[in-house]
Amino acid sequence: MATLIRAAEPASAPGTPHRRGRVLAWLSDPRRALLAAVLILTGGVGLDALSDPDVWWHLRLGDWIIAHHQIPAGELFAYTAFGNPLVAHEWLSETIFAAVAAVGGLFLVTVLMGLVCWSAMLATVLRGRLRGAGPIVLAVGLALGARAAEPVLGTRPQVFTFVLVCWTLWIAESYLRSGGRRLWLLPPLFLLWANLHAGFIAGIGFLVIFVVVEAIKHGWSIGAAAPSRRIKRLAVAVGASVLAACLNPYGPWLFVFAATTGATERQKGIVEWQSPNFTDPAMWVLLALLLSFAALTVTVLARPALRRHFDLRDFALAAAGAALALTSVRNTAICVAVMVPAWMGMSAGVVESIRSWRARSRPVAPTRRPVPVLGIALVAVGVFGVGVVGARVAQSASPQGIAAAYPSCATALLARSPTTQRVFTAYGTGGYVIYRLWPHASVYEYGESISLGTSVFDDYERIAAGTTTTPTALQLLASSDTTAVLYSKGALTAELSATPGWTLVADDHGMLLFLRGDASWASGATCTSASS
Repeated sequence: MATLIRAAEPASAPGTPHRRGRVLAWLSDPRRALLAAVLILTGGVGLDALSDPDVWWHLRLGDWIIAHHQIPAGELFAYTAFGNPLVAHEWLSETIFAAVAAVGGLFLVTVLMGLVCWSAMLATVLRGRLRGAGPIVLAVGLALGARAAEPVLGTRPQVFTFVLVCWTLWIAESYLRSGGRRLWLLPPLFLLWANLHAGFIAGIGFLVIFVVVEAIKHGWSIGAAAPSRRIKRLAVAVGASVLAACLNPYGPWLFVFAATTGATERQKGIVEWQSPNFTDPAMWVLLALLLSFAALTVTVLARPALRRHFDLRDFALAAAGAALALTSVRNTAICVAVMVPAWMGMSAGVVESIRSWRARSRPVAPTRRPVPVLGIALVAVGVFGVGVVGARVAQSASPQGIAAAYPSCATALLARSPTTQRVFTAYGTGGYVIYRLWPHASVYEYGESISLGTSVFDDYERIAAGTTTTPTALQLLASSDTTAVLYSKGALTAELSATPGWTLVADDHGMLLFLRGDASWASGATCTSASS
């Protein structure tokens, strides 16, 4: 009778208690639950709609690509450099942004990039596990890395480079460890990457370091080296990846562009292209990561029992990542991608050593029966934290949130102009003006400063500072035939107020809009305050 009753139960019933038991057992381990909570919380690290003002012109350029079914060859948005050669190396990212925004607006684009960024956190945990790190070390390392990378993440194409560095290294590391066919994911991955962002060259560089160091380890019997057959196959896959990366609108020349752009951009005053300022609190976590990595390296090398946790390949990759981060703030996330898994591996060795010492010096405490309450609470905290971040991002991506961050009223006023406008505005506001007004208006300078050149950027800085020495700010505005200025109160706006021919028509929360010449079409406009 009992047999008949069991046979009558649904086929899934026998597995259900087993699965429930596994989940409860997993949640009963507070260390694993902590790791899950931290991993969930890192889902909010890349959720940021407005931290990068370049998102606006990326959206507009993506719209243009979709509408014209081609990639622009010349500058479109800046009247100071209209027609200059444009390397749209992020064209596929911009197309994705525009297509997603057409369905769900900026918020959906933000969610997409948040999920993409979160996948990098997952890859980091997987790479830490390959090095034997336990849940606590994985959780601490993941939190440290996520916080260090956060200032340069958000809704921006370069996030694809951060993510693909993480997954590229996971593919290479896991292949050298256990073999398999995943190695051949690299060529199509680089085909995609070379059309998403020019940072693909960093991935190629890391793979070359990977192969060279592994070959050295194998040839000189240094540490645990992979079989020579796998190293050779990895080298072939790297070569195939280089060829695949050439399948982009610019061919092999994109490698030259990617390798030389940084030196040019560092000549400008753009913060993210400069070396990190460690007096800035936003950079303190990166500094902590660098210093703790150095301390762990010294500790592991100084103790023979721990040297098995030091890998020459990890050290070479981390050194390259640190060099990139110390050169430009924007490379912080790449540094995190290559350094944190090695940090986890060395930390695991130190923790293991401490536990061994404690086991010898103290009696083993009796184990208590674990309960899942703490684990459930930790996971709930993670889910709640991501929910709070998501709600905040939804608000900032709403029309009200955007209007609070950008001069939406002033741009709406410019949209009423009977003629096209040539607008001088702040570097960070330029993309928003392009998104709202182009082609009815173009800007002096905006985030795609590569195509504009250094001279335009130098002149922009002179105008923004209200320079009174030749060439003065007003002379530069006149020579560029600028018809409107949208800028915050300061030396420049004070000069415009005192100059005949320029009329203040609106004050949009501290952003003053001046028009040159006939401003009658803007009469009666109001934002925060207005005068004429």
